Amino acid sequence: MLSWKKTLNWLLVVTCVFSTVGFAFADLLGDKTEELAALQKQITQQQQALDKARSRSATLKNQLDILDQQIKMTELQVQSLTVQIDKTTADMSRINRDLVDAEVQIYDSKKILRDAITESYMRQQTGLLEVLLGSSDLSDFISQLEYVTTIEGRITNTLSVLQDLNASLKERKGELETADKQLKQLAASKALEQNSLTVQAGAKENLLNDSKLTEAEYQKRLLDAVAEEARIQNQIAQLAKNVRKDTLNQGKYTLQWPIPSRMITATFRDGDYLARFKIPHNAIDIATPQGTPIKAPADAFVLKVKFDGSNAYSYIILDHGNGMVTVYGHVSAVSVAVSQFVPVGAVIGYTGGTPGMTGAGWLTTGPHLHFEVWMNGEAKNALNYLVD
Repeated sequence: MLSWKKTLNWLLVVTCVFSTVGFAFADLLGDKTEELAALQKQITQQQQALDKARSRSATLKNQLDILDQQIKMTELQVQSLTVQIDKTTADMSRINRDLVDAEVQIYDSKKILRDAITESYMRQQTGLLEVLLGSSDLSDFISQLEYVTTIEGRITNTLSVLQDLNASLKERKGELETADKQLKQLAASKALEQNSLTVQAGAKENLLNDSKLTEAEYQKRLLDAVAEEARIQNQIAQLAKNVRKDTLNQGKYTLQWPIPSRMITATFRDGDYLARFKIPHNAIDIATPQGTPIKAPADAFVLKVKFDGSNAYSYIILDHGNGMVTVYGHVSAVSVAVSQFVPVGAVIGYTGGTPGMTGAGWLTTGPHLHFEVWMNGEAKNALNYLVD
């Protein structure tokens, strides 16, 4: 059994040690945090360069420059995700080590507490005369009396610390589960960005290797695309006027975001888009890596699908009832068929938009989702209907 002085000292250690849990490996994350901040600064600067390139007139030379800027941006995004993965992995290692430390402290504290309670009980059975006779001198006698009067309080404090340690252990386990989910999401995002990078590099190579694609031919393709877009918009307007007025989504005029990204690169009726392509922009453009899954923002029936596997403009139209129709442009793949019912959250296709690639068409400057909302045959600002 521990001596009474050693028992008291150990109880003091237990009541103080709790504050150190979780900080042993904090410094390991410092470098990654700084590296991530530096990359974020580069990403911001690169986004400005990309926005500037997109604001220029629509020429073949400018389109190639946009692709170069987009490739640089995607490379930075991949680097950033790599650092985030490393940082999250380091954080998980720290949490695991903290969990081990906490479990060891809980085990040791319980043993010390058990010995202290046993000794306290035995001392309560000892009379003052026995304590006096067992003391080496008066000072030792006074110290033992003080110990008897304080040990109960120390035991209570130690019990409180053990409760805190157990609560901390539970909290850290929750943090570990969250970090594990985040790590998987980061890995999936990195794979998506890497795939997008490959597609963009291929798109640039295709444009450079297209012997027919002179500046004059590029302008002709743009004009043809503008005319086609005008026809498509008229068709969508007619379809939207004739949609069902049944009870599907009755009374609901809100939509979930069809993709995770919230970065808007072209707004509804965007002035820069009008200046570049000479037609109104009845959508919002949401930046996202090539191949991002598109999910139905509400229950719907598939009204139309245009997709032939070529690089011509491809799109999906959903009918949500109540006069609401949504359009998804530049899709690189589709997962639905006309008249099919799709519940909210179901994958209907995959994003595209990289010039020259499957489903992109020519009225695009980079990977994104072109998202339109129509109400009773009129184009509306999608941002007025989207909710998180």
